[in-house]
Amino acid sequence: MESKPKNLGRAYLVGKLRERGLSRRDAVRILKRVINEMTQALRRGEEVEFPFGTLQRVRHKHRKKRGWFLDKIITTYKKPFTIKHELDDEGYKLLNGKK
Repeated sequence: MESKPKNLGRAYLVGKLRERGLSRRDAVRILKRVINEMTQALRRGEEVEFPFGTLQRVRHKHRKKRGWFLDKIITTYKKPFTIKHELDDEGYKLLNGKK
């Protein structure tokens, strides 16, 4: 019986691709390409769809923050975008193992 992973990170995904018969090098190459394409699509403002939901770029207020850095007071700005994951009903069932 397979145990549940603690983290669904890159190493886990590379392992799953290797179980399908790919070499480690090819699995890493494929995963990097997929993640790079997702990043580029999010930068363009597009939605990235998965079987268990979507990722989309969301704009938020561009606030500035003043604080000490290297013995000076500087103004830093928050990133204007964040990534939001929307989980639909089918995705919730898939991720939680309910059929």
